[in-house]
Amino acid sequence: MTGVTATAHCLELSAFPTSPYYARVYVQRVLEGWRRDDLVETARLVASELVSNAVKATVPRPASAAAARTSPDHVRLDLYRAGEAVVLRVWDASRTPPVLRSPGRDDEDGRGLHLVDLLASDWGYHRPRSGGKIVWCVLAAPSAG
Repeated sequence: MTGVTATAHCLELSAFPTSPYYARVYVQRVLEGWRRDDLVETARLVASELVSNAVKATVPRPASAAAARTSPDHVRLDLYRAGEAVVLRVWDASRTPPVLRSPGRDDEDGRGLHLVDLLASDWGYHRPRSGGKIVWCVLAAPSAG
């Protein structure tokens, strides 16, 4: 991919319900540092949704100490620039792919990936050899129209 810079910004978070908040703050600070205020609100929302999904997908901490060492209880968020676009990636330990669902009007969950699909210029996932999955999205500058 032309114009890609090395991943310069990575945040590892414990898989807690508060993690989406810290992801939003982190993404805002990185984008402000890159002078990409045009993407801050969209990136904050998308990062929050992806991290929230990753936290939900993370297996609860096992009871035994030996199992705890082999079961990650964290998620990772990273950002990098690809030309004028910004790529967000979120890793979690689950191999289960994300599913774009059609939630009912009264459903409390299931809208996060719809937001990502609507706001990102592209998104997807892959399973790295090291385990888990990475859900990624590309955020482009808003069109002038």
